[in-house]
Amino acid sequence: MKRGMKYDFSLLSILLIPIGVAINVVGYQLSSILKLPVFLDLMGTALVSMIAGPWVGLVTGGLGSLVNGMLNPVAIPFALVSMSVGWTVGMLSRVKMFNNIILLLISSVIVTIVSSITSAPVQVILFGGVTGSSIDLITATLLSTGEQIWTAVFSQTLIIGSINSVVNLLIAWLIVKKMSARYLSKQNYGMPYIKKQELNTTKIV
Repeated sequence: MKRGMKYDFSLLSILLIPIGVAINVVGYQLSSILKLPVFLDLMGTALVSMIAGPWVGLVTGGLGSLVNGMLNPVAIPFALVSMSVGWTVGMLSRVKMFNNIILLLISSVIVTIVSSITSAPVQVILFGGVTGSSIDLITATLLSTGEQIWTAVFSQTLIIGSINSVVNLLIAWLIVKKMSARYLSKQNYGMPYIKKQELNTTKIV
């Protein structure tokens, strides 16, 4: 079946977008208030992308960053990162890269690379490598060793991004795995997340 933008935006998928955005905002605020070394602002994007597809995930990520930007303007330029992650997670879900924990970890590596490639230019070009978050300490440490700004920021995004990806994807995946078989069957990309015993014993309608 050919799957594109039009296919992804079913009514149920569209209804997921505000839920994903809300989860992103809550995660972002928790990270900011608690000064966590990781950002939890992609849980909603990952969740939506897994079961609704790449294009819906892209929109969710972008809107989440815009809403977070109302509370902290620094978040707005990183909409590109969130959108890229949303699209990537959706594409990985399309090829069933979240069917088990091993594939999830492999997917985390891919997502980390994508987020680093998109995040580093934003940090360097727009903020000079300093965004005002706790992770700036890593950048400062790398710079103190003689690393160039681009190398320091990209290395920092890889370090933090690897943790972010695993945490956000794992939480989203665990939530999806707890969803009912009936609900997942109605989502465009939900079928791979239904347990085999539920497929055999539950009549999907």
